[in-house]
Amino acid sequence: MNKRQMNFEESAALLSRYGIQAEGRQVYSIPAAEIAAEELGYPVAVKPVSEKIIHKSDEGVVFLNIHDTTQLKKACVAIEAKIDGFSHETKEGLLVQKMAEKGFELLIGAKRDPGFGPVTMVGIGGIFVELHSDAAMGIGILTRQDVERMLTNTQIGRILGGFRGQRYDKAKIIDLAVNISKLMAENPDICELDLNPVIVYEEGCAVVDVRLIRDGNVVKPMAEDIKQWKQQSIDAIFNANSVAVIGASRPGTQGGVILKNCMKIKNLYPIHPRLKKIHGLPCYPSLKDLPQIPEVAVFAVNSEKTVRIFEEFCRIGGKGAIIFSDGFAEMGRKDLEQQLVEISERYQVAFIGPNCMGVIDNFTGLNTNYIPERRSVPVPEANCVGVISQSGGIGLELLEMFSADNQNLGKWVSVGNAASAGVPEILAHMGNDPKIKIIAIYLEGVADGLKLMKIGREVAKKKPVLIIKGGTGGGAEAALSHTASLAGSHEAFKACCEQAGFYLVDELTEDPKILVNVLSILTSQPKTSNNRIAVVSVGGGAGILLADQVTEEGMALAEFAPETRRRMKALIEKNLKPEQRSLSETILKNVGNNPIDLFGNCDDERLLESIRIIDQDPNTDVIVAAIYLQVPLLSEYLPERLVELKEELTKPLIISPRGFSEYVDRCRTYMADKKLHTYTVPMMKPLSIAIEIWKKYGHSFLE
Repeated sequence: MNKRQMNFEESAALLSRYGIQAEGRQVYSIPAAEIAAEELGYPVAVKPVSEKIIHKSDEGVVFLNIHDTTQLKKACVAIEAKIDGFSHETKEGLLVQKMAEKGFELLIGAKRDPGFGPVTMVGIGGIFVELHSDAAMGIGILTRQDVERMLTNTQIGRILGGFRGQRYDKAKIIDLAVNISKLMAENPDICELDLNPVIVYEEGCAVVDVRLIRDGNVVKPMAEDIKQWKQQSIDAIFNANSVAVIGASRPGTQGGVILKNCMKIKNLYPIHPRLKKIHGLPCYPSLKDLPQIPEVAVFAVNSEKTVRIFEEFCRIGGKGAIIFSDGFAEMGRKDLEQQLVEISERYQVAFIGPNCMGVIDNFTGLNTNYIPERRSVPVPEANCVGVISQSGGIGLELLEMFSADNQNLGKWVSVGNAASAGVPEILAHMGNDPKIKIIAIYLEGVADGLKLMKIGREVAKKKPVLIIKGGTGGGAEAALSHTASLAGSHEAFKACCEQAGFYLVDELTEDPKILVNVLSILTSQPKTSNNRIAVVSVGGGAGILLADQVTEEGMALAEFAPETRRRMKALIEKNLKPEQRSLSETILKNVGNNPIDLFGNCDDERLLESIRIIDQDPNTDVIVAAIYLQVPLLSEYLPERLVELKEELTKPLIISPRGFSEYVDRCRTYMADKKLHTYTVPMMKPLSIAIEIWKKYGHSFLE
């Protein structure tokens, strides 16, 4: 680790080039400290300037509110003992500062992320910075709009904007953050930077403490554009008229499964050195024996053969490849993977993989998944959803979740080692494909973060991009600054998502089912423009739980219009038994409130008519119905009637069947088969994300 903490004089000089004034004077003796204190004016603060001490407050060597020479000498002696003496030559000394007036303490910092480059942070400052962890990140050179957006994600944004009448100079802090981002971009040897605290006042601010860490070994990440030939090659994979399966074999083998899954391709050529026919198709010994040059090659042979045959494929004029084969970098054979990359660059032929499950393209019939259908799920029909996964396993899990919910899928790509075509390249392809209207991504690592952010920003302008991120950024190295301890790789990734416009399912271990349910809601429900939710339940308990979840996810419970309340009371009143008439006032007291309890004696007609009434309520945007399908008065025909009702409605209807009996499962399966999807958990978080997407893009994604 070749890191060095810059002294105050060096730091102040660099900061001043960006219009940032660091308070204080660096000295190297007690008499010089006395002179500095006299000139600055008491009271003063004194602290060490030393590479030996990183967090000064933790070491107990920050002395505040010094009012005279006696106190100053005592503090200087204590610091001298702590750092083993002062030295002008080694820049080990003292920092004397005029005591700053009280204000609101902030931290403005930056660090250099290996995937994203400079990341600037604004957060709560002072000695409890890690405890509060109230901070927001931004990547690259920031605009004022970027910093404004960052502040909206923090409590400090509310405070700077004026909380309980106290206002601070928000514009000054925005300027300061923008200038720090420029400093980091133009000085790649600065790996960490802390201004902590920055004390902000109604007008102006004071930079009370600075810490800059220099590292001569920093590698600056670049936001490379996707090469045109590579994008054309990837597009060719998804528009293939002819495909060769190298390593095709008899049923039961991986090559045999891949070949069988590709049978919808018009010109499909199995390649095997000895077999004559596979699945009724004529088999060819090698590429040179084919009746035409295949546009796409799928590789299911060992790694050494893959390299040799891939070069032959490129040389004869192939356009793109999918390399299912393993035995490359993931098994320690980086040399073989590098050979693939060099061949790809030389002939300008891109490939997906190696070590991947490949591609399912339901528009063309290309399907290189090697899992037999009897062990997994049948391929769904094509729709507007595209899925990209760094993990073959999670990709398969998402595929099976789609099938379990009877959801369709347009394109599915497992990128594997991503040696040639990674997530950014596949994202660019799907972004340009008019048939794909929503993109879902599972990510683990981000090697080319700036490229992802640059491409993602353009794609997200046109269509929603949802991401689940697995894996932590954990700190293998000791953090030399507060910024480094707070701004880990995952925090930088969250900043990337904010700036690119991605929808991040923001918990590292979040259930992929959330992603699936968001896509389900978007592709099966009419759009809505707001988040006022009506909850109707057969039985009160479920309604209360769902109402709690509505507000926890930042949505609002609808306040029904007077006409809606009147109609709901009339509906319940007409079903009262004669012996209940005398209690009608008590029974009807809360009817029309939200959530709506339709009581345990609810039948089909009461439930269906309630939903119709709420659908016409002007103050409601979404209807959530909690239904105990098991209750005796609800008929076995209710699922069929709900499917019919859905066609009448103008608003999204989110059905939550309660319970897990075999009967409930049969009802859910029937409704899913009719494209009326139902939800247990998670439900409210996916709904809140779907509403955000409808509001941003302003159009429906209904199949």
